[in-house]
Amino acid sequence: MARAAFDEKLQKYYQDTMYMGTMTEEYLVACIDAFSKNDVERAKELIAQDKKIDTMQLDMEQESISLLLLQSPVAGDLRKIITSIKIFANLERIGDYACHLAKLTAKADPFLFPEFRAPIAEMALAASHMIRDSLTAYINDDEALAKGTAAKDAEIDAAKKKLISNLIMLSPANELEMKQVYRYISICKDLERLGDHITTICEWVVFTVSGKIVDLGKMSRAESVLYI
Repeated sequence: MARAAFDEKLQKYYQDTMYMGTMTEEYLVACIDAFSKNDVERAKELIAQDKKIDTMQLDMEQESISLLLLQSPVAGDLRKIITSIKIFANLERIGDYACHLAKLTAKADPFLFPEFRAPIAEMALAASHMIRDSLTAYINDDEALAKGTAAKDAEIDAAKKKLISNLIMLSPANELEMKQVYRYISICKDLERLGDHITTICEWVVFTVSGKIVDLGKMSRAESVLYI
């Protein structure tokens, strides 16, 4: 394949990667909105939409294989395709957590412990902003933005710890209240894991730019670096 044609396919591939990321972010935001408003009908609609992200992941992974076979990319192109494959997998998991939020919304009782709804939604929105920044870092090969975005995961972790601490201090009076507490705790744990997946995306963006695999989740300790 001529280089010009291959470059054109690469650009479309990177744009499609961004589209999948944007679609996942918008899906998460929609699930957050349904949770905030306790919109059960909307939550049920969103549960079915998770399959779109699953399907696109499979399509994009197949496109990745096609690109690798058509012309053996080297250096930056190879690293960015590898990073894209990792991004697809992490976006699919983020979509799963968003879908779980919609499922819990459909089950939750809006009259039980409503004071936790807003802070949980704020935590989720902070994660959605991280998705957007990680994708911006990806498309612009911005290592500094990737590292800065990953650092924000600490805020998600802190919010999760505070919320769960407050939740376990409650004294549920019956089984319904206990289930509600468990639902909220489950959401908080999902959002923490969601933040971890975004951090992983950021780590692969760093790999694209520098050829180094670093653990951005453990910035306080010496970086374990592998050059490729």
